[in-house]
Amino acid sequence: MQDCVIGCFADYGWQDVRIWARSLVASGFAGRRVALVRDPKPGCIPALVGLGFDVVDVSRAPVAAMHHVERFSQVRHYLFSQRQQGVRFRWVVTTDVRDVCFQRDPISFLARLDPPRLVLSQEGLRYRDAEWNAGNLMASFGEEALAILGDTPACNAGVLAGGHQMIEGLSHLIETLARAAFIEASDQASLNLLTSSLASGLFAHRAGSAEPWACQAGVMADPRRIARNRPNLLGPEPMFRDGIVRTANGEPYAIVHQYDRVPAWDAAITARFGS
Repeated sequence: MQDCVIGCFADYGWQDVRIWARSLVASGFAGRRVALVRDPKPGCIPALVGLGFDVVDVSRAPVAAMHHVERFSQVRHYLFSQRQQGVRFRWVVTTDVRDVCFQRDPISFLARLDPPRLVLSQEGLRYRDAEWNAGNLMASFGEEALAILGDTPACNAGVLAGGHQMIEGLSHLIETLARAAFIEASDQASLNLLTSSLASGLFAHRAGSAEPWACQAGVMADPRRIARNRPNLLGPEPMFRDGIVRTANGEPYAIVHQYDRVPAWDAAITARFGS
């Protein structure tokens, strides 16, 4: 079965997506590369097509919600339509686009977890220690939600992986729960509420910073925040060597998220993929 990587974005130009797209191609990923786009700037679609991406322009579709939530609607629609056509992907990886870089074929890590299950990326702090996540969760679903998730590691909605129907179904649930929230930007709060149940332990793998899956630089390496975060980090800090972001053991991460928050990383990655 073929694998699939999906990125969904709105109002971006090639300058915003080039590192995501070029790094995925350079990683050696051999599956289907998909971009779900709304209102792209001129030249963006031809550049993606030139790199072998399947581009689905949803600009004429009604806006379902703010983009953070709507992206899950578009992912669900795409995976459902593929399944209706008889296409079933083995692994589906969905990521943010503007601040994501692939350093290795993501399937090289996911293959360790076959058969496909839900793979989440921990940000590196428990909810009670993560100021933004705690505030967003309370604003989305109230104080009781924070009481439920206070001791739970926060997982990032910008990097998800799993089997075809798992990601399709999870996208639908995130979209549905987010619509019931008190604020619009509730996609990450919805993800964490949905995956914190006891049943999730049967099918979810929560990858931490010691595993070479996805480095969440906003928590683990941002020089403006790391000193404050360090006493509460749930895993070892990443290292940067030979222009590559690595685990504490020196293994390259498959994905680096929010690399632009670390100046040295941003410079190296932009020099490699941005010219």
